[in-house]
Amino acid sequence: MFRATAVLPRAGAALISLMALWGPQWAHAGPVCTTPESRRVLQLHASQGTTPQACDLKGLEKLPAKEIVATLPAALGLAGEHRWRGVSLRHLVEQLGGGEHSQILLSALNDYAIEIPWSDLVRHDPILAYSRDGERISIRDKGPLILIYPFGTHPQLQGQDYLNRSIWQVHAVTLR
Repeated sequence: MFRATAVLPRAGAALISLMALWGPQWAHAGPVCTTPESRRVLQLHASQGTTPQACDLKGLEKLPAKEIVATLPAALGLAGEHRWRGVSLRHLVEQLGGGEHSQILLSALNDYAIEIPWSDLVRHDPILAYSRDGERISIRDKGPLILIYPFGTHPQLQGQDYLNRSIWQVHAVTLR
């Protein structure tokens, strides 16, 4: 009988073992955002027993930005094609020490809350948008933060599940 085995040098195997133990926690060495200087727009809750972190728009804008150009489904009430800019939700979750086994809950100012599956972050990399067409998003226009999926690049995103997950006026991200 043929049996394939992989041989790693002992140092390489030890390094991989350490990385597996530490998982995504090693990616987060401090606060996700800088200390807020103005109105806090987002609370980040890493897990039970940890102190929540607060972010203002300036702090979010200092994180790696991503843009999505998309025409949103009409049901969201934001007609036309827009250029959305924000931070990858996956990046935020990973900076908080989360990963594929985390429950990711987004909460809005009106207490609407939705769980976002990790698979969405991997497949579609939605952003927590803080600007539309180069302008900050007001509360009146569903801001200051709205979860945007790349609707134009994936036809399956037109379904009701993704419309429900396109939460606006986001004020908290909680990992469980």
